[in-house]
Amino acid sequence: MTAALPPEQHAPEAQRARRLLRLSWVLALLVLAVMWGGVIEGLRQRQSLLSAQQQTQQAEWLRLSSAAVDDRLRNLDKELQLFADDQPSLARDATQLFPLQGGSLWLVDDKQQQQRRGQARALSEAAVQQVRQWLNSPAVHPALTLLPLPVLDKRPGNSELLQVVLPLCDQERCHSALTGFLRVGELLDPEQLVDHPAYAILDINGSVLASNGSMDFNGQNLTRVATTRLGQVPLLLAANYHSSQIIRSFNLFALSLLGVALVLSCLLLLLMWRISQILQHVEHSSSQFDHAQQLLALTNSSLRDKMRTLIDEQRDQQTLIETVQVGVLIVDAGDLSILTSNDAAARMLGMSRQMLQRQTLPVLFHARQRCDELLLALQEQQIVTDREAQLNNHNHKICWSMTSMRYLQFRERHAIAVSLIDITERFAHAQRLQDEKQATERALAQLQATQHELYQRATLDDLTGLANRRHFLSFAGKALERARLANDTVAVAVIDLDHFKNINDRYGHAAGDAALQHFADNLRVALPDSAMAGRMGGEEFALLLPDTSLGEAHAIVDVLRNGIAAQCFHTDGQQLQLTFSAGVAASRNGHAHDLSELLKLADKALYRAKANGRNCVESIAP
Repeated sequence: MTAALPPEQHAPEAQRARRLLRLSWVLALLVLAVMWGGVIEGLRQRQSLLSAQQQTQQAEWLRLSSAAVDDRLRNLDKELQLFADDQPSLARDATQLFPLQGGSLWLVDDKQQQQRRGQARALSEAAVQQVRQWLNSPAVHPALTLLPLPVLDKRPGNSELLQVVLPLCDQERCHSALTGFLRVGELLDPEQLVDHPAYAILDINGSVLASNGSMDFNGQNLTRVATTRLGQVPLLLAANYHSSQIIRSFNLFALSLLGVALVLSCLLLLLMWRISQILQHVEHSSSQFDHAQQLLALTNSSLRDKMRTLIDEQRDQQTLIETVQVGVLIVDAGDLSILTSNDAAARMLGMSRQMLQRQTLPVLFHARQRCDELLLALQEQQIVTDREAQLNNHNHKICWSMTSMRYLQFRERHAIAVSLIDITERFAHAQRLQDEKQATERALAQLQATQHELYQRATLDDLTGLANRRHFLSFAGKALERARLANDTVAVAVIDLDHFKNINDRYGHAAGDAALQHFADNLRVALPDSAMAGRMGGEEFALLLPDTSLGEAHAIVDVLRNGIAAQCFHTDGQQLQLTFSAGVAASRNGHAHDLSELLKLADKALYRAKANGRNCVESIAP
């Protein structure tokens, strides 16, 4: 054994170790300071670069957003012109007045207000007075104008609303105006609002007319946001746009840089900790050596004493088994006879402990095959945990158990420990839940069938089975919007059955209904799958032909006309023949994607077909 160094030799080594440790800590702190200084400078430069990129993207966002606002205001101006006249029209019925709030529109003059469109409600007095004051001001001009919401109407949630005014002027003055309300966010395309920019509509002087509430726009902080002039109205669009992609890029760079710096810092601190551990090891090496000597001093006699203690503890296992609340059986691994059990197992099986110890394990299972499965799994895995099994209760009650098995040595015999947890109530509850689930699924299926029937009644014409007027206009409007985005061509046709009133007057309304059904059946057979037909009212029908040019649409409708004219149908012993007149119009790529405009053109072509003697198809280009 190596002799221990005297204390006088240990002291200089310990002092040198302590001095080296202090020097190491100074160098480590210096390295950390330099490294974190570089990290801060790198983040600052990266932030400057991304700020410049952010300004470029903000300018591009303003350009695209102002174009979208001008486009939607231009379309709104065209649609509002349809309501300048009191006479209704099919084109005005198809107008959605998007993005007016609720599609509501009022006509205001010096004496009264009159609602032209939307759910019936009165225009607020503040809004009426604002329109009348504007009509009497010298700044009025016959063009679409956006005014701020009246002060009395600026309740919470209305900060983004603007009042739209279109004056109706003659040669002398503007005596009345159409007005409604729109939300600034509706003027922008949804993809332009993905990054939740702060935006506002300002007048030429920089006063805020409306904003989305994300930023306090005023004359003092307009220098920190970007603005652009709108072309449709003399207003400014201001925005503070933050690209989520740039923010994520900066966050990823910052996290990566900070992560590397943290890892290096941790490694350096770990190294310093290891050096401290080495010093402590040097100081305590003598005590650790003495402790090892004491462990080696244990004799064989003490080990035998501990083994006897373990044997005594094993004999006390029966007492422990009897105290637990889980049912426990100790079974002989050879003949599967029950060696002992506790009171919990006896209560679960409805037997006394003496009666239970005269049984074998398979007898306790309701199905012998289930017992064999668990014993086979025990032989393969050496332990079985939480397996469901139905047991035989001596009182003829249903008893379900969560069963576990494992091998052990019991009284110097190879045995199996079986634990039983009563789950009868849990099993019954699960069955009740399953029954309730099936009942709920049946109710949901019935509800879905009812909803489908209601949808059919709301969207289809009861007599012909075609789309009703409201559903056709809604579907056609959405189809035209998709065509505008995809730069596709869409055709529409307006059809009117010739002399239909004569059929009703001469043969009765039953014959008229049969004629409408006959015509609808031919429509469904003759039209392509992508087309949609709708009954607009009486004997008037409309067709929507997506991705179809004007010539193709004319040919399709003409083939349908020839097929109808060549057929006869019978009703109440009468043989009748139908003809129709039709007008066709189609949009050009990128232009005239407006349903009211297309239907107005198709109406003109229909009147031309009637003037040419009926039973013909006329088309008109936008």
